[in-house]
Amino acid sequence: MYLIAIILYAIPIFIIQTFLGQFSTSGLISAFRVAPLFKGIGYSILLLNLISLAYYGIVAAVPLIYAANSVHTVIPWMSCDNAWNTPNCSTHSTYDVDELALDPHATVEFFRYIILSDDSSPHEYVISWPVLCGTVGVWLLTLGILLKRVSFIGKFFRCICVIMFAVFLAIFVHLLCYIKLDWETFVSYFKPTLSNSFNGVLGGMRTAILMSTWLLGPGWGNVLTLASHNRFHRDSEKLTYWVSGTHVLLAFMAMICGRIAFDHFEDHVGFLHFHFDEEHYMQFLYLCFAYLFGSFTTLPNFWCFLFFGMIFLAELSAIIIQMMSVLTALFDEYEQLRTKKSRITIALSLLMLAVSIYFCTKKGFEHLDLLPNIVILSHLIISIVLLLMTTWIYGRERFQCDLQFMLGKTITSFKIFLIRFLTPAFFVLSFIQTLYFLERDNSPTALVIVSQCVIYAIAPAYMIYKVCQTNGTLRNRLKQCFAPHDWHPVDADNRRFYEEIMGVSEMLVMDGGEENCAVNA
Repeated sequence: MYLIAIILYAIPIFIIQTFLGQFSTSGLISAFRVAPLFKGIGYSILLLNLISLAYYGIVAAVPLIYAANSVHTVIPWMSCDNAWNTPNCSTHSTYDVDELALDPHATVEFFRYIILSDDSSPHEYVISWPVLCGTVGVWLLTLGILLKRVSFIGKFFRCICVIMFAVFLAIFVHLLCYIKLDWETFVSYFKPTLSNSFNGVLGGMRTAILMSTWLLGPGWGNVLTLASHNRFHRDSEKLTYWVSGTHVLLAFMAMICGRIAFDHFEDHVGFLHFHFDEEHYMQFLYLCFAYLFGSFTTLPNFWCFLFFGMIFLAELSAIIIQMMSVLTALFDEYEQLRTKKSRITIALSLLMLAVSIYFCTKKGFEHLDLLPNIVILSHLIISIVLLLMTTWIYGRERFQCDLQFMLGKTITSFKIFLIRFLTPAFFVLSFIQTLYFLERDNSPTALVIVSQCVIYAIAPAYMIYKVCQTNGTLRNRLKQCFAPHDWHPVDADNRRFYEEIMGVSEMLVMDGGEENCAVNA
C-alpha cells in the first residue's frame, strides 16, 4: 500500500507542485495564475500552513527536550530519582507477560511529564514549561535563519540533509549490529502485523497514505515553493524520481529501526497498547526509541543525543520550509511588502510563537492526537482540487506541452493518463477511508471543525468574488476566470519562445496524437 500510495499519490502531486512552482517562479498564491478562479485555494493553503506552524513548534520542541536531557550523566528517563517520578516508578527490564498491570516505567513517566498526561491539576490549560522553553528556542532559531539570505538558507539545508543522512545511517548500522539481526527476523519485519480483516486493510491503507504525504512535507505547498527557486529547464521529473526513491529507501530503513525499537520495548518494559497507552500519536517514537538507546551498554547518552538531535533537525527544517512557503507567497503576491521583509518575518515568527503557547498546555496536547487524520484529509482535499485544475480545467494538452517545454523533453501520454485517471480514483478511496477513521478514532473538537471550515470556505468565497468582478454573461465570466492570466516563464527569452509556440496551435499536436511541444532550443 505504501508503494502504491507513492506511485498514485505522492509522485503525481510532487510533479504538479514542481511544475507550478518552477514554471511560474512564484509562490503558492501567484502560481494559481494558471487558473485565476482557483486562486482562493492559494489563500486556503496559506492559512493551512499557518495553522500547521502553530503546533509544529511543539513537534520540534519535544525531540529538542530529549536531546538536551540526554547530555546528563544519568539519562532522566532511565532513572526514578527525578522530581516528576511517582512512588510506583520502576526501572524494570523484565516483566511477567501475564500481568494485567505493571508499575509505570521511568521512560513512560518522563513522557507523561513532558505532555502533562498524568497531571492532577483540574485546570486544562496548565503549561508544560519544558515544552514552552523548547518552543521558544525553536522559534528564535527559526527566526535567526529566516533573516539570512536565500543562498545561506539553501546551504544550510544541504548541510542539514547530509548530517541527518549520515547520522541516520550510523544509527541504522549500529542497531543492526547491536541486536545481531538475522535474515529470518529481517524478512519478518516486512510482513504485515495487522489482522486480516477489513479494519486491518483500512488501517494499513491509512498508514501508507500518511507515510506518502511525508514526501510532500508538512502543511502544503512546500514542494511548490522550493521548486520556484529551480532553474527553468531543470529536469525536475528526474529529481522527483530521485527524491521519491530516496524517501522509499529511508522509509524502509526507518520501518526496520521502528520494529527493532518496538520489539525491544515489549521484550523489556511492557506491551505498548496494553500495559502502557498514553493515547498520543507521539508515544511510539518517544517511548520505544528513548528506552532502546537509553538501555545501550556503551555510550547511551551519545546515541540518544544523535537520534533525538536528528529528529529535531528534521522538524526544524520542516518549520523553516513552511515559513518560507508562507513568506514567499506573501511577497510574490504583494510586492509592496518586500520592502518590509525583515519586519514581517519577525512579526510572523513571534505571532506563531504566541499561538504555539496554547499547544504547550495539557488541552493543547490533546489536539495533537488528531493530527495524522487531519493532515491526510487536508492533503487529499487540496491535492484533488489541484489535480483537477491543472490536468482537466487548464487542459491535458496545455499541461503536457507546458511540462515538456519546461523540461525540454517528451512526457508520454501514459504518464498524463496516470495522473488524470488513476490518481483521482485513488484519492476517492483514500478520502472515504480517512473520514471513516477520523469519525471512529476521534470525534473532531469544535476548534478543529471551525478551523477546517474557515480554511475550505476561503476558496469558494474567492471564486464568487472573482466572478462578480468580471463583466458579461455568466458563461463569459466563468470563461474569463478559468483562462490563464499572465501565465508564462519569467525569463524573457523563454517567455518569447513560449508565446510563439502557444500562438501556433498546430505545433502542439504531433506524432499522431502524442502531444509534444517543439522545444528544440
